[in-house]
Amino acid sequence: MKKLFTSALLVLICFLGHTTQAKAQQNEQSGLDQGTLDSQFDYIIKKSNSYEAFQVVRRTWLYKIKSNTLDSVKALSDSIISLENNVQEQQKEINVLKSSLQETNQELEVATNEKDSFAFIGMRLTKGTYSTMVWTIIFVLILALLVAIFLFKRSNAITIKTKESLHDKQEEFDAHRKWALEREQTLARDLNKLKQKYKGLD
Repeated sequence: MKKLFTSALLVLICFLGHTTQAKAQQNEQSGLDQGTLDSQFDYIIKKSNSYEAFQVVRRTWLYKIKSNTLDSVKALSDSIISLENNVQEQQKEINVLKSSLQETNQELEVATNEKDSFAFIGMRLTKGTYSTMVWTIIFVLILALLVAIFLFKRSNAITIKTKESLHDKQEEFDAHRKWALEREQTLARDLNKLKQKYKGLD
């Protein structure tokens, strides 16, 4: 019976030791399997043993933290590569959009130039140039009209003056002709009288 009791006690101690060890390992693993690297390092520092000025850390913990660190570095590296790929793709999209925007701006500029200009006598003119040209032509035509009116009035005044002068000269000429005719007639009569007088003397 003593053997049976000893065997049962031994089995119970082994079972309790195994359960306690499994629970401790589970707690250790859960401390190293969860949280950030910072919290895992804090866990190792807290749970490790001190010897003089050193910390004694289990190798399994070191391998586990190394594995976790490498996994984190790999995950961060993959994330960086993924982000760089995203940045490159976005840069390509930005370049395509910039190119498209530049083409659109050029098309808009061409359309604006075509809208603001038109062909006139085979030349491409902007509305401002056309407006300036039209107003210049109108100004020149008005100036030419004013000059023509001035010249017409001046020539008309000269013509009227010349007509009046001609009329006066005509009247003067007519009066002179009448006077000359009367004088000639008077002289002819006087000459006839003298001829008759001389004939009568002979």
